[in-house]
Amino acid sequence: MKKLLLSLLILCGLNAHAQVSIFDDSFEFYDDFAIADVGDWTLTDVDLKATYGFTGVTFLNTGVPKSFQVFNATTTTPALTPSATADWSARTGDKHMVCFAASTAPPVNNDWLISPQITLGNTNTIKFWAKACDATYFQERFSVWVSTTGTAVADFTKISAGAYITTPNITWVEYTYNLAASYDGLPVYVGIKCTSPDMFGFAVDDFSVTAVTLGTEGFFASNYAVYPNPASSVLNISSKNTTVFNQVQLTDINGRIVKSEKNTGVITTQINIADLNAGVYFLKVTSDLGSFSTKVVKK
Repeated sequence: MKKLLLSLLILCGLNAHAQVSIFDDSFEFYDDFAIADVGDWTLTDVDLKATYGFTGVTFLNTGVPKSFQVFNATTTTPALTPSATADWSARTGDKHMVCFAASTAPPVNNDWLISPQITLGNTNTIKFWAKACDATYFQERFSVWVSTTGTAVADFTKISAGAYITTPNITWVEYTYNLAASYDGLPVYVGIKCTSPDMFGFAVDDFSVTAVTLGTEGFFASNYAVYPNPASSVLNISSKNTTVFNQVQLTDINGRIVKSEKNTGVITTQINIADLNAGVYFLKVTSDLGSFSTKVVKK
């Protein structure tokens, strides 16, 4: 199930550095055998080669040039039953993403599965499960990349070790990548690049990104509403989940405090900004959970 979450934190776990789910997707709610328009994922076929299929088994988009495909082994004709030598089934539910081998010379894949844009928190971790689908062709190759600028292949920087990673067999394996602190708080795209040499099917399922805590903007958006923004006279600040706050401050771009109010234990308040010059300011809310800020604009 896809969940793009700048969601409520588990309040009792915030100070204990609980993992916060920022994004996860098990690909269950996309059309069977889709090779494009898969939610906000980008599927980039660099090699542009036809792909292998199965003898005696049919499904939509079989054999065509493609990168990754939403695959459902229960709805092929006939259905693909797992065996000791081949398992095309998903890890969670019925669907996962599969990159089929290129079938024209040279038979080497260059195919990308690129995530939607994900705004990171602090101390971020990427996780997903992967496997080869056929035991005869089990040495699928892939690498993991991150971009802060866009979804073009040239935008990405590799974060996985070595030239590539090789799947060990047809059993699902979890792969985990801890992002450098330089990515904290940034919007990113995550790319999984398949470069298998004449294999058969490389599968990915249960993709997720977690953080120790959301970035300050993410936490603020999850717990407080500020409206209108931009505003000309009054800023309204309210709690989304009855998280009380004790103080609100407004600072200019030079860090000078231009408004400050103590509001112990309240869940809503206002700041009059009619006397401020037009421009960008930063609103800081202080609660028992800490201090978190967001950008506001005075018209």
